[in-house]
Amino acid sequence: MKRLLVIDPPILNRHYQVSTESGAYHIPRHHEEIEAHELVTALGGLTLLRDDLALSSQAFNIATVDQFLMGLEMDFLRSRMDEDTHRDPTRTIFLGAQTEMWIFAAYELMRSWRERAKLAIKLAEHGGLDVKISHLAAKPSWDYGSLTVSRQLTRVRDEPGLVQRLRDDVLRSHVPFHLLEWVRVQLAKHQEPGNAKSFVRSHPMMDRWTGSLNYELTQGPVIATTMSRRELADVLRGLNDPAVPSKESIASFDEFRKAKPPSFEA
Repeated sequence: MKRLLVIDPPILNRHYQVSTESGAYHIPRHHEEIEAHELVTALGGLTLLRDDLALSSQAFNIATVDQFLMGLEMDFLRSRMDEDTHRDPTRTIFLGAQTEMWIFAAYELMRSWRERAKLAIKLAEHGGLDVKISHLAAKPSWDYGSLTVSRQLTRVRDEPGLVQRLRDDVLRSHVPFHLLEWVRVQLAKHQEPGNAKSFVRSHPMMDRWTGSLNYELTQGPVIATTMSRRELADVLRGLNDPAVPSKESIASFDEFRKAKPPSFEA
């Protein structure tokens, strides 16, 4: 059976789509126009993330490596488009390795923050904040992680408005996180997300706009879409937009993730 390519849902807000009105491409920004602080600010804007030194440091690291990778990706693109540019296979191998490490790190940061946010929301909704805070605050001084979470939960208890901000940020991060998850699972586990019986061979191709490595996101016979490392970084930078997606947009994306083959029946 041949694989089928389906259409992206609008919530992805792709940078490389063709405008239906003008027929023109919306191409990504040149990498030299992108400042490291954009990604740091986007990730640090997630409620409570800056309160945790480990998560905040990881956000800085991800932004720093993103800047480094964009330069490598552009060099890779030039080497494929310009016959006079030297092609160094070791740099290509290095780009592939660093791309995977960046994706893994970005995924783990988002996963850790979302787990923390959902824990705070659950405790607030079920009246468990005081018990959890007391339990964590009693940990020894060397248990910095537990004491940090205790301080964060104390803020949630004392500042009721934080709970709604956490709910909004969980929704805002839904698409970026699950796109990262999709690529990460295929790279690290060689499976499709949620399907332990599947076998996936991830063979990246070069994105012709940025030189970033591009991955097919699949479900069975369907190629749901392709997603490059640069696009994943741009989606994370999109967290600077405070708009909260609607339930309908989230549902549309979740349906898209199932990647069902289209029906051609009349």
